[in-house]
Amino acid sequence: MRPIVAALIWIVLVGGLTLYTHTREPVKASRSVGPQQVEGTFALEITPSFAAEPDPFALRSDADRGAPALTIRVNGKEALRVTDRTEPGRPIRVEPVPGLVQGENEIYVEANPPLSAGEGAYAVRVRFIRDGRTVTDRTFWSEPGSRIAETFLVKTLAQPQPQEQGHGH
Repeated sequence: MRPIVAALIWIVLVGGLTLYTHTREPVKASRSVGPQQVEGTFALEITPSFAAEPDPFALRSDADRGAPALTIRVNGKEALRVTDRTEPGRPIRVEPVPGLVQGENEIYVEANPPLSAGEGAYAVRVRFIRDGRTVTDRTFWSEPGSRIAETFLVKTLAQPQPQEQGHGH
């Protein structure tokens, strides 16, 4: 008796699933719209609190390019690669910012503190600027003795938000 009940349950479940897949409407192909470029003048300003230097232990797969001290990627594409030692507190500006699209953009920041500095914690400030106005201002901190590797999202609209006018109070 049990095998017959198990067979009936199996037939009902599989039959119901088959009936469902054959009677539902087919999914229509959506028209894919590629990412749209945004208008405006965009800049990234990166200010490390330390003298970033290339990682001496990094694997070097490309003989022409040294290990980076500071790397910025926008939506997976390299926007900045600094292979020389940087000055602490001196801003590094990327303008224009390549690879920005309308909507959400992923910005990846990687910086290597000097090995000689020991076990201190370090920071990198990243400002995202549109048409001279700061849109996002983020500061990333390292764990003591490790490098900074962080990702954050920035949403860009087709047209910039209008500035608020004074209310005259």
